[in-house]
Amino acid sequence: MSVGIMKIENDMKILVWSDFQCPFCYMGEKMLENVLSSMELSEPVEIEYKSYQLDPLAPRVPVESMTEHFMSGHDMDVAAAEARMEQITHMASKVGLKYNLPGVKVCNTMDAHRLMKFGAQRLSPGKLKKLNFNLFKANFEDNLLLSDHNVLAEIAVTVGLEREEVRRMLQTDAYVKAVCHDQDEIDARTDFEFVPYMLLDNGSVLQGVMKEPELSEWLKDSMANKESSESFTTTREGCGPKGCAI
Repeated sequence: MSVGIMKIENDMKILVWSDFQCPFCYMGEKMLENVLSSMELSEPVEIEYKSYQLDPLAPRVPVESMTEHFMSGHDMDVAAAEARMEQITHMASKVGLKYNLPGVKVCNTMDAHRLMKFGAQRLSPGKLKKLNFNLFKANFEDNLLLSDHNVLAEIAVTVGLEREEVRRMLQTDAYVKAVCHDQDEIDARTDFEFVPYMLLDNGSVLQGVMKEPELSEWLKDSMANKESSESFTTTREGCGPKGCAI
């Protein structure tokens, strides 16, 4: 559904916590991009990408498919897991994404998050956003292995980063502390349940995904209200420490 054009004064920043293994995170960030693109804003919205690993202990070498991951995490049989993935794929298609969830390689995402931290110090906001979306696309649409340093280096090249510089960085522990700090920061929030988790600088929070018109209204109301807010908007379509909402 299209979102109407509106004029609004903007000087607000959005912090977005997400994980590249979360199908709702890619969907939620695409919805955010669609809605922001539909607005006439006084200036571009500043987005800071924050790291969240759904499973910090996930192996670098995959040991299960996404189907098996749904089954083990939600006590589903094969048919139920496949049906739920089909529902999520249909949701994603409505915002222009082409998921291939059965082909996703479930792996550790620390290095992908470290690449984002590396890119944040070297890229323009537009190229950093592209890097973020390219990492999601590589996982959910192209089914590439995000723990593979060669894959990450190739993705980095698409936004102008130097392949060998990225490879050297990935061979160290650079940015591990920064990724863990983001994780600790959101885990300490008493309201936290799901990613994607969006926090505006007036205190307004959105967790999970909602339809684009509703997201548009939330953003418009939040931008108009510059006072700190303790009210939180939570939906049930997201992923968190206890698994993905189903």
